Amino acid sequence: MTPKLEIEPGSSNAYHTGAWRTQQPVYYDKWPPCSQTCPASEDIQSWLAHATEQQWQAAWRKLTERNPFPATMGRICYHPCESACNRKHLDSAVNIHAMERYLGDMALVQGWRHQVLHETPQVQRVAIIGAGPAGLSCAFQLARRGYPVTIFDAQATPGGTLRSGIPSYRLPKSVLASEIDAILALGIELRLNSRVGVEVSESDLLDAFDATFLAIGTQRPRLYSESSGQDNGTTPSHSVMSGIDFLYRLNRGEAMQLPKQVAVVGGGNTAIDVARCARRLGAAVTLLCPQDPHGSHHHDLGTEMPASQQEVVEAETEGVNLRYRVGVRRLVRSGEHLSGVEIAHVDRVHDRHGHFNPVLFAGTEEFIPAGLAIFAIGQEADWQGLGYLSQVGEAEGVWIGGDAASQAKLAVTAVGSGYKAAMSMMATFKNEALLFDARKKTKITYKKMQLHYYPKQSRHEGKVSEARLSGFTEVVKGLVDDNAKHEAKRCLSCGVCFECDNCWHFCPDAAVIKKEGGYTIDYDYCKGCGICAQECPCGHIEMEPVTD
Repeated sequence: MTPKLEIEPGSSNAYHTGAWRTQQPVYYDKWPPCSQTCPASEDIQSWLAHATEQQWQAAWRKLTERNPFPATMGRICYHPCESACNRKHLDSAVNIHAMERYLGDMALVQGWRHQVLHETPQVQRVAIIGAGPAGLSCAFQLARRGYPVTIFDAQATPGGTLRSGIPSYRLPKSVLASEIDAILALGIELRLNSRVGVEVSESDLLDAFDATFLAIGTQRPRLYSESSGQDNGTTPSHSVMSGIDFLYRLNRGEAMQLPKQVAVVGGGNTAIDVARCARRLGAAVTLLCPQDPHGSHHHDLGTEMPASQQEVVEAETEGVNLRYRVGVRRLVRSGEHLSGVEIAHVDRVHDRHGHFNPVLFAGTEEFIPAGLAIFAIGQEADWQGLGYLSQVGEAEGVWIGGDAASQAKLAVTAVGSGYKAAMSMMATFKNEALLFDARKKTKITYKKMQLHYYPKQSRHEGKVSEARLSGFTEVVKGLVDDNAKHEAKRCLSCGVCFECDNCWHFCPDAAVIKKEGGYTIDYDYCKGCGICAQECPCGHIEMEPVTD
């Protein structure tokens, strides 16, 4: 019998069914939401993947590509990454900041050191003004790539606000000092007690260096005027001080005796830190905040207090009395001594131009007893001695970063700005275009994932000290080993393949080919049904139209 077909029965290999398709699957590495929201642009999924395999040093090295302060930031960062974590739509966010701290602490214990990426020294010299998180981050990136870097700082110790503005119960000074030492070990020159404009002139700086990074921070406080009830930059009077000055004196070891009752004015993280420190010094503390509490959803935008919600919860746990939507009308004195503050309810937080300018309700006055009023109402950069450098830009070889150039005023944002400044400088030196990670353009949300494939798992936290008010010892402990291993594995690997084999198992045409390190598609037989993309738990596969 003559066969009716040109091929032998029992095989369909001759049918290239891929010619039928109108769409095709493509494997894409996407940028998870945690990294999208990280001000330091850490590749969080990548270092957590190393941690999942207990490749701890590899995880630390991947993390410190962007952030050389994991032990520090793991303690003080307000972790916007966790607010964006897709896992919270399944159970709760991965404890990213605790994992960061775990790796940072392990590095300090094990004595891991940062590696130089380019052994050949570069010729361009860079001056960095300010040894805070932005300046040290910029120096770290440049030094690893062979650039000679000199940091100038007006203070006697490096660290900037990390050292002078953050209490030891949140960040032990030994942890910060160790991470700074590891950065400086890359060969960075540090000149302390060297204020530009005083000990070092602008002209000498410009003559000696090819580029300058201004990372001076915002350590000059806005002060309260008793005459107007507003900031006028004058020197604080008796029984009144700024929050920045209070924390600076405390962090340098000065013995401070507080009255029984203290009023703290402000709604930011500095105000919360001041209030919690005052409680540890034995005072009864009332915090007067002009904004609304978290979660109040007031009809006016931007009226919710800017302090971290977790810090607010900690303050309330420690006995701080928070009063919302109130402002100071006047200080009440008995002779030279402060008796308390007269407050009133805030009618409007911002003026018609959107500027923060609280207006008080007449007739709502109330007396709050206090022997000391501490105003944490903001701070600004001190540009004294930097007249020329502050006016020129990158075309003249001067970059500005950190708090002096940012509205966020967060340490991790400063770290990110140091990285970007370093990358921009090096691109300028090489006359190249400045490029950042292209994966940021491809985002992945939980709606593009199949969360039902993942088992629900509880989140682990570090233990909290029971004697939290008896001194300034660290309150929150780090994760123990087993909890850290568990927490790393909770990462969903959003948008990045973790070789679960779902695409390989579910493909009806066996067009997915498994290989070492991932998969490929045999487009001769893929009909573009989309089952692989539909069943990919992490949303790594995209269906694209066939264009050829």
